[in-house]
Amino acid sequence: MKKRLLLFVSVLITGLLPAQTWLQIADFPGEERDDGVAFVIGNTAYCGSGQKPWWISAGDFYALDLSTDTWHAVAAMPPGTERQYASAFSYGNSGYVFGGINGSTYMNDLWKYDALTDTWTAKTPMPAAARMGCACFVIGHTAYFSGGRTAAAQSIKEVWAYDIINDSWQQKNDLPFGERWRSASVAQNGKGYLVLGRDLDNRFCRELAEYSATTDSWNVLSIFPGNGRTYTSMVSFSDDLVLLTGLDSAGSNYNDMWRISPDTLNWQQLDSIPATKRRGGMAFAAGASIYYTTGVDLNSTRLKQTWKIENPTSVGELSKSASISIFPNPASDKITVEIPQTNETELLLELFDTLGRITYSKRFRQQPVQVQVSGLPAGWYSIRISGEKSAWYSKVAVQH
Repeated sequence: MKKRLLLFVSVLITGLLPAQTWLQIADFPGEERDDGVAFVIGNTAYCGSGQKPWWISAGDFYALDLSTDTWHAVAAMPPGTERQYASAFSYGNSGYVFGGINGSTYMNDLWKYDALTDTWTAKTPMPAAARMGCACFVIGHTAYFSGGRTAAAQSIKEVWAYDIINDSWQQKNDLPFGERWRSASVAQNGKGYLVLGRDLDNRFCRELAEYSATTDSWNVLSIFPGNGRTYTSMVSFSDDLVLLTGLDSAGSNYNDMWRISPDTLNWQQLDSIPATKRRGGMAFAAGASIYYTTGVDLNSTRLKQTWKIENPTSVGELSKSASISIFPNPASDKITVEIPQTNETELLLELFDTLGRITYSKRFRQQPVQVQVSGLPAGWYSIRISGEKSAWYSKVAVQH
């Protein structure tokens, strides 16, 4: 009986332990760099490529054992294939590295790394203009590459699908909301997600979009509550999406971390990396842990620090979208919107269409607030209500 009681107390205490904070682990063992790639196979993360000091492109790779948090070298990419701004993904026991740039040479080649044999094999190149800085995610046995930059255009909106089983390519519908360069992306629960990046007009974007492979279509879900930025990393973590660091239009780096649930559209700001602000690092998640390694700071100093956090803590949770009252929903004429009691003196309500465009905005102090939607085209709209310290998100359907 005593042993059972002790076990119960132990489990109870464990369950009540607070979430952990960032912990610095062993440095990335190669030279400092930014704009590298990472992919996870089993219990090992593979990190490499990127740009080293003196603008030297890298092709070396290193493996991080996620059980012991120790590094060791693995096979480098073949000589002559060094690069930065590549895209990468994993599938089975293999990792794949696509595109990028070496000096002024853009690439459209695809390389497969076999973790069992520690070897690299060339696969079929993309049958399109060479490019770098594409967003990448995998749904099923297909990898999707979105946006990027070519020698002819600073930002593009093409989407290409690579069939991993058949080693073949197919062009898909373009991004409907425009060009994106150095967006962040990840797949989760059979959907692809893309956020932030820079468009052809040099706008630092804030939209979060969801991709359906079944319909080959995109839908803007929400607007990032911080400044638009690029060079951000995104990982899938516990059915949520987590964004880390980046660079905004004012030239400011970040060391922050944000989390959003695609189901509730609830943004949370999590614990920041307790070190210099940075961008262009490599991030990956495994189990209850998120890792971030390398990058570059505002002084253009490339880094090799590696940071790890388990069960990240919310430091500024934004109110849940479920707490927004919208009636009626769907609506054809007007809606009534109300949020819980707040200390904000003035709030801004915005409606965004599926392309991320603002279709309606209104400042208000009194609740509830009414919004006329009869003049809007039928479809789904995202609602954002924001103040100085908080924001609320939800969706509404307009029907006629």
